[in-house]
Amino acid sequence: MLLALARHAEEARLRWNAERAAVRARDETPARSEAYAYYVQANLCLIAAIGAADLPADFRISGITLSRDPVAAAEQLRQVVVAYDPSGSIEAAHEAARLAYKAAFAEPVTAQELQYVDLLAGLSAPRRDKVIDLAEERARHTEA
Repeated sequence: MLLALARHAEEARLRWNAERAAVRARDETPARSEAYAYYVQANLCLIAAIGAADLPADFRISGITLSRDPVAAAEQLRQVVVAYDPSGSIEAAHEAARLAYKAAFAEPVTAQELQYVDLLAGLSAPRRDKVIDLAEERARHTEA
């Protein structure tokens, strides 16, 4: 049951990230959406199920010992499961917009930009999203 909930949570995360990427490809500002709400709800269900299960301290599943902290245990389970999106690629419908977006910025990457890429690649995904969101916010304010 926990693995099934973890799979749903991971699929929701992938769907939400794909939707955010599609919005960015269309040069629009990402906002909270139904996919985000589903992602949050799936994670809350997983965390609640882990907390309600009252697992022993040495409980193992898929070869890992789950943390006693439900949030940490949920993250461990999401890393173990293989997510599958039966609806197919969300990005396929937005491929033309993504290619147009990339073509608009087809200039070669400078050495300084390459350093930024390396810095961003070293950050965790949530932290990287936060930095990108802040950069987009500042870009909107300078354009206005």
